[in-house]
Amino acid sequence: MSLEQKALRNDIESYLRGEQPPPEALAKAPSLEQWAVGIERTPDGGCAMRLHGVPYRHPRLPDGKQAATGELLWLDRRGRWARTWARVWKLGAPAGDTIPLDGVDV
Repeated sequence: MSLEQKALRNDIESYLRGEQPPPEALAKAPSLEQWAVGIERTPDGGCAMRLHGVPYRHPRLPDGKQAATGELLWLDRRGRWARTWARVWKLGAPAGDTIPLDGVDV
C-alpha cells in the first residue's frame, strides 16, 4: 500500500469517527464555490459522484472557471468540506440542492 493510500485510509477512518480534516489541511485546501453534486457514468460502465463548481487555489485548475473534482469519496454532511482521492476541498456556497444524474439510468 502506498503512502497516499495509507493517508486516505487514515482520513476515511477518522471521518467515520466523526472527525474532520485538521485545520492546517483545510487552510491549504483548494476551495470550490457554486458547487453541486453530480453522478456521471465512468469509462468502465460504472458511476462516479463528483462535485462541479468554480475552483480557487487548485494546483492545476484555473481559478474562477467551471470544473469538476475527481471522484468524491466523502462529503461533510454540513457541506463545509469534501474529500476526493487526491485532496480535501473547502466548500463555499452551493449552487443548489439537487443531484443531477447526467447519463445515468436509474
